[in-house]
Amino acid sequence: MRVTTRLLATVLAGALPLAAAVAQQIDPAEVTRPEGVALHDAATAELEARGAELFRDTNLSTNGMACASCHADLAQYRDSFAEPYPHAVAMARDMAGLDEVTAAQMVQLCMMVPMAAEPLPWDGVELAALTAYVEAERERFAETR
Repeated sequence: MRVTTRLLATVLAGALPLAAAVAQQIDPAEVTRPEGVALHDAATAELEARGAELFRDTNLSTNGMACASCHADLAQYRDSFAEPYPHAVAMARDMAGLDEVTAAQMVQLCMMVPMAAEPLPWDGVELAALTAYVEAERERFAETR
């Protein structure tokens, strides 16, 4: 079940706890890369640069949010974000029953929940770029610990 834009806005406004807003778990298959499908391959610097743009792009969501709405300037990351992927993430465990996730899976989960959008194509440039940028963000975050 997808979280509706209206319900998400209510949650983000603090009117409901997130756990109450998500009546059903997200199917782990929706945030797991299909077997035999690889992320788009390009130069890391190129992907990171595109990912930095997408990280701030509200057009990826259905509710006006961007990744940076929650994570600008390394904000809202838990201490576990400093650990290399795959690693445990409470949001992935609570919403999809996944004990650990890759950076790409986390991007997909964020696309579906806070941003109320469809997951990105697994072999698309956008997912590869956001994944590369999230990996670079993770390294910057780890340096602050």
